[in-house]
Amino acid sequence: MKDNLILFIGVFFLGVSGFVYHFIVGRLLGPAEYGNLGVLLSIIYIFLIALNTIQMSIAKFTADFTVNKKEGKIKYLFQRSCRDFIIAALFFVVFALFMNNVVADYLHLRKSSLIVLAIGIFCIFLVPIVRGILQGRGQFTALSINNGVEGITKLIVGPMLVIFGLSTEGATAAILLAMGVAFIFGLIPLRQVIKKQKEVFQVRNVYKYGLVLGLMLTSLTLFYTIDVIIVKHFFDEVQAGYYAALAILGKVLFFGSSSIGQVMFPKVAALHAEKKPHKHLFYKSALLVLLFIFPVLFVYFTFPNLVVGILFGEKFLEVVPLLGLFGLYMAIFCFIYLFSYYFISLKSSWQFVALLFFFNILEAYLLYNFHETLSQVITVLISLSLLMLMVLYGIFTRIRDA
Repeated sequence: MKDNLILFIGVFFLGVSGFVYHFIVGRLLGPAEYGNLGVLLSIIYIFLIALNTIQMSIAKFTADFTVNKKEGKIKYLFQRSCRDFIIAALFFVVFALFMNNVVADYLHLRKSSLIVLAIGIFCIFLVPIVRGILQGRGQFTALSINNGVEGITKLIVGPMLVIFGLSTEGATAAILLAMGVAFIFGLIPLRQVIKKQKEVFQVRNVYKYGLVLGLMLTSLTLFYTIDVIIVKHFFDEVQAGYYAALAILGKVLFFGSSSIGQVMFPKVAALHAEKKPHKHLFYKSALLVLLFIFPVLFVYFTFPNLVVGILFGEKFLEVVPLLGLFGLYMAIFCFIYLFSYYFISLKSSWQFVALLFFFNILEAYLLYNFHETLSQVITVLISLSLLMLMVLYGIFTRIRDA
């Protein structure tokens, strides 16, 4: 309970500071520039979710090494992961710079924005390494502080760079810089490990462990990023900015309830391995999700003017009629996310991951063909998510509870 409370405080502070950052920056940038930031964030989210899987894998192996007093292997894990991820980051930087003109033209972005994102990829790749090791070693206070450092850095630097005239580039740079600062701060509590004599082992087992989970999380991330990217392509800058604001408000539902699935995941896996009933954990988790999202949905449908006016200002009041509907879409997605964690905890299923990616493709296809208004985009998302939820529930009913 103590460790969970400590970690929750750090994660909660990171989340709150992130939303405050968006509300401040959204007001400073205005709808058009905020739409540019929204599409850049969608790209960042795809990287982050995939790499957070590596963090979970690193945490798992670090925990094993800690129990067996193999800190030399943790040292090697740290060194090898840093080396491999820096190489991977270099590859993405070269690729991003090569594709800069094509992507900028397609998404109607300034090339300088994508250059800032490309350079900052290093920060995105490195921070999960230190956090995974801190988590695996049970250093939850340090991990909580690390999340807090990222939140404070982003909250201070972001608005400052925008005020200084750096616009979307400054807002993006602040997010990436905050991750870089978090990585550097994460080295401090790991200094004892870094001093150890390294002990070589097969690091590829760490990557294999998280591959299926990583693909699942990537697919789930695509569900709430594909729409932002497509809207940015087909709509003008102001409309794209409105939609980016809706996406941020909708993610209150998702990020507020996402930890429930992450907590359920290892517990269901353990009961399944012991051939014990486990569906009751899903029911309890679903109830917790419902208890969280219902009050938020009530506020979104009942007081949309108040929510948008306070958080984003009068410039964004055009989204008021759409806030409740977009919240409904994200509420349905919260249960899709919970089902996904439940299924993947029972078995590393390539078939299930393929099903998720099928719906990604279907989402992209439908939005490319039906996007006359923002209202139509949201209607497509609600319809598709309901269909997917019914499919997942059908799979759930066929699973034996033991």
